[in-house]
Amino acid sequence: MSTFCVEIPDDSVERVITAVCVNYKYSATVPNPDFDPDLEPADPSIPETIANPETPAQFANRMTRKFLIDHTESYEINQAKEAARLGVADPPAITDPSV
Repeated sequence: MSTFCVEIPDDSVERVITAVCVNYKYSATVPNPDFDPDLEPADPSIPETIANPETPAQFANRMTRKFLIDHTESYEINQAKEAARLGVADPPAITDPSV
């Protein structure tokens, strides 16, 4: 398997990670899967949100991979659509006999 790499100067890494996190809406907290909103009264030991188990660096890495996947899929879908369009014979001649 190949590796696709980019090199970022050490003094820019945090800047790049922050930009990706902001642009892709990273949140430091996420909904707690153990929280039950229907439980009355709410159990104070089970908070509604928890710390995000995915670090900002992990999130930025995942979003970068998603970006590459999404763009590859988009390109390939467009290529397939164009190939299908070109492979179709001329449209049938359908006319209105009342005209």
